[in-house]
Amino acid sequence: MSKYTASGVEKSIQSSIAGFKARATVTKEAHRSERQSILNDVMTSDLAKQEHLEALDKQTRGKLDAIRGEQEAYVSGLRTSVERELLGHQPTDANSVLLRRDAADRARRIDDEAEALAVLGDAVRSGDDSLAHAVGYRARQSGWVDALDAYRLAQPQSADAAAALAVVEGLERDTGYNLANQITYSAPFSESVGAA
Repeated sequence: MSKYTASGVEKSIQSSIAGFKARATVTKEAHRSERQSILNDVMTSDLAKQEHLEALDKQTRGKLDAIRGEQEAYVSGLRTSVERELLGHQPTDANSVLLRRDAADRARRIDDEAEALAVLGDAVRSGDDSLAHAVGYRARQSGWVDALDAYRLAQPQSADAAAALAVVEGLERDTGYNLANQITYSAPFSESVGAA
């Protein structure tokens, strides 16, 4: 049984990203409050206010970049963990590494889904898990639904992890997610002291 499922990963991602975005919002609100305090300080010259505002902008930018970096590290770490579960234990002896590399090379040369199904069938019948995994990965990357379904049937222990990985990969390609990140982590609007 896989410790990762598509719904579990989706909930975890939504919860974690909401937390990162909430921290970014708090950072921007603190920026606005501090900015207003600087502008309202009647004992400070316009030049000094401008210097304080520039320092505040730089500090806020650093905080937002750090939060975004944590979010990206979270998504990347989750992807790595799910990929590890999908592939299962991979021996690291020289022969096993060579077999996996050869299987990946053979899978890259597959031209269409029909060929992928044939190669996957051969790999399953001969017990060649390295080739089966490589063809399954190629099917997932190429969008070959029938071949991916055949892989999941042949490797049922990895079906949940494969679905969970598809959720993570879909997030990374989602234009809405990327646009929301640009908005969330953009620097708060600041204008010069004279224009305020």
